[in-house]
Amino acid sequence: MLHSLYLRSSSVLMAILLLAGMEIVGQEQDPHQGVRFDEAFEMWPVDLKINGQIMLAGSEQLPEGTLEHFLRMVQRRSDQDPSRVVHVPLANSETDLEWPENVEVNRVTPTIEQDLDLADVSGIWLTNGRPLAKQDVQQLNRLSDQLHAFIGRGGILLADPWVSPWLGRWNFSTGDRLPMIDEGLNLVPDCVIGCGFQSEDEKQMLSVLSVSPRSIGVGVPAGGLVVLNGRKMRAYGERPAIFLTAANTEKPIRRKELRVSGLGQRRINPYLQMVDLTAWRRHAIDRTVEPFPLAEPPTPYVENGSLVIVGGGGMPEGLFDQFIEMAGGENAKLVYVPCAEEEKVMPNRRLLQGWRDKGVASADMLHTKDRNQANSDEAFLAPLRDATGIWFGGGRQWNFSDSYYGTEAHRLMKGVVERGGVIGGSSAGASIQARYLARANPLGNFDIMVDGYERGGLGFIGGVAIDQHFSQRRRQPDMTSLVNRYPQLLGIGLDEKTAILVRGSTAEVVGDGRVFFYDRNQPVIPGQPDYVALEEGESYELSQRERIAPEDSVKSEDE
Repeated sequence: MLHSLYLRSSSVLMAILLLAGMEIVGQEQDPHQGVRFDEAFEMWPVDLKINGQIMLAGSEQLPEGTLEHFLRMVQRRSDQDPSRVVHVPLANSETDLEWPENVEVNRVTPTIEQDLDLADVSGIWLTNGRPLAKQDVQQLNRLSDQLHAFIGRGGILLADPWVSPWLGRWNFSTGDRLPMIDEGLNLVPDCVIGCGFQSEDEKQMLSVLSVSPRSIGVGVPAGGLVVLNGRKMRAYGERPAIFLTAANTEKPIRRKELRVSGLGQRRINPYLQMVDLTAWRRHAIDRTVEPFPLAEPPTPYVENGSLVIVGGGGMPEGLFDQFIEMAGGENAKLVYVPCAEEEKVMPNRRLLQGWRDKGVASADMLHTKDRNQANSDEAFLAPLRDATGIWFGGGRQWNFSDSYYGTEAHRLMKGVVERGGVIGGSSAGASIQARYLARANPLGNFDIMVDGYERGGLGFIGGVAIDQHFSQRRRQPDMTSLVNRYPQLLGIGLDEKTAILVRGSTAEVVGDGRVFFYDRNQPVIPGQPDYVALEEGESYELSQRERIAPEDSVKSEDE
């Protein structure tokens, strides 16, 4: 059922949030040492991407090449020749578009009594030709399940400017006196879509976002086109599209103009010409909960187990054998978690067989992009319930957040450390071990601080930010910028083939390179390094933020 709500008072906010299944809550503070699980599964997106492609037209005048792009995508996804496209005019709208001969176009007018036959359809062109009247909304609502199923199996949908706003989480229009919000189909997840968008429309869009703060505003200009493919959004036309999130007491309005790119253009700058919708959704949610990181984060301390944190680029000699021994040797029950954006990955047979050749009790691999599976599939979760060691692979660390943050799998991973086991990982598998997640932009790996994913670390240790490939990729200035912004965090940068072994609050350095510790409790002296760099055999006291002198290490071992 579609709903309409007028923006009158704060009570409307609660009504909208209840309709949307939302709840504005803060995360539980974690002031004590040790590992706790206080990340909430239900707060974060489950539908991380769409399987198909949705094209939102800003006006009836489409950018040059739009139809050709639509048909090219349809033919790419279709197993049939000719490809079948269905034109669905909700209000019996007319069109003078000419279709090529190798595309079969059927005009199908939906009715309340009968479903559409979309079984072998690869493309849908959804039009209305006028603002949606009540009966048009009823027709669209009737098609909701079919359209979701169509996109779910990889279909391509092109919508005219009258229908496009209804494909978001909320559609908004201006009445005679008050702005009005209407609930949409949410095919474009958590978005408020405005077509024919102009600069004077931003104020009204922001009023909608102020009462639906976990939504993203998407303004599609006249003559423009916004395309959602998977989780990435791009804009086409002569004018840029506008993306917005609401301000809160801590942060101002976030506004991005998506630079125009040509349809079919292969070489693009993702930072200028692309938006990752999942990251923006996480960013909007993040603004509705307690600010992060905390002003007083937990002390970096591993109460029971151990952490093996490697800077990527290869393993220090003998470290894998040491990891196995820390996990229990012949009694070790090991789990490998790869870092991948793909739904399915091939098993790392070399790694798993290498573990088995060492005589461990068990060696399993777990991978999913389905958060529901990571939260409730007992067959999937079973290896984690009695695991003594987990190894996180390299890649792009935001993938770990997408799959596991706040899930039952995440809780069980923390349980490994709680009962004295070991967590290890290299590169992305290093950064993900901190509660603060560094360098997690899905568009590229150049940003060390990324709105939407800072709260994405799995949190086996708190109070730190971990970066890798440190000297090899000249990332020292990045960590400087991070600790300048968040001086409450201890910055840790690891060179390649270099690791720290963390027990309690002691980090022991092993490997060929150095480990850099950034502590803003200490004054920064101009012209001198703003970090302490340690080499193999040296140790750092994380809770006190100081180098451990060699004689102190010997004394501690004797005691």
